[in-house]
Amino acid sequence: MGESGKELVIEIQMEEGEPLGATPNDKMFIVKVQAGTLSEGKLKVNNTTIRDTNHFFQLLRFAPPVARLQVVRDEKRAEELEAKVHIPAERSKYIQRRDGFVYNMVKIEWKPGGPKLGLGIKHYQNRVLVSRCDAGSLAAQQLQIGDHIIDIDGKPVTDKDVARDFLLKSLQAQGFVTCVVERPESYEAKHWTQQALAANAQQPPSVAMNSDVRDIAARERNKMKERNAQPKKSGILGRTQKSGRVQIGDKVCEYVIASDNEGKNLRSVRK
Repeated sequence: MGESGKELVIEIQMEEGEPLGATPNDKMFIVKVQAGTLSEGKLKVNNTTIRDTNHFFQLLRFAPPVARLQVVRDEKRAEELEAKVHIPAERSKYIQRRDGFVYNMVKIEWKPGGPKLGLGIKHYQNRVLVSRCDAGSLAAQQLQIGDHIIDIDGKPVTDKDVARDFLLKSLQAQGFVTCVVERPESYEAKHWTQQALAANAQQPPSVAMNSDVRDIAARERNKMKERNAQPKKSGILGRTQKSGRVQIGDKVCEYVIASDNEGKNLRSVRK
């Protein structure tokens, strides 16, 4: 228990099957107290001595008629956690909440000569996932392997290259970066995340082009190569370097266009 922490015992009268309404994270910090439940007005952000979350909920099943919780209440730590779990409305709109995941906002600060970023990321199904956090790095202070980075400084990200660019630019420009993060908490969520991280690292970008779009892009690239191979003109409307005068051709070109009823004669429209 730190100097700023206050140890106390809280007794909550409860009946079997009635929810306590307190949600701890994996470090046994109460990060949420649900309104209208037994914990409201009694529990704040506290640190308990229970082994883990599974043990906590298991003990609650046998707690009625009284749940006696021994906690360490640290007001400074409570303020830090409140700031971490509070996500502004303009950024929470990017969250697509899933069962078994928790959502936080983290801040990574960088100083010249300090620890390196030490972050590895990959994209999977339009999600940017943390695949590596080097020990002692900036990333390891706030992020965990398997975290889903939803936005960076309020800009949503679905591609690892875009996310990396945003991260580096923010750290270089202002010395810090904030991220809204989705973190797996339940067994099912952690299992999904492990499968996602183990998936083929050579996945296509988050939004793949359709085949017809790829064909059009290929044709345009070929046209650009052909134009680059032709003698270049120096000005607008074909002004040549040799004459220095504008030359306008009078050649008329005709192009065949398609219609919704190909194979039939086109009908004139009413004026």
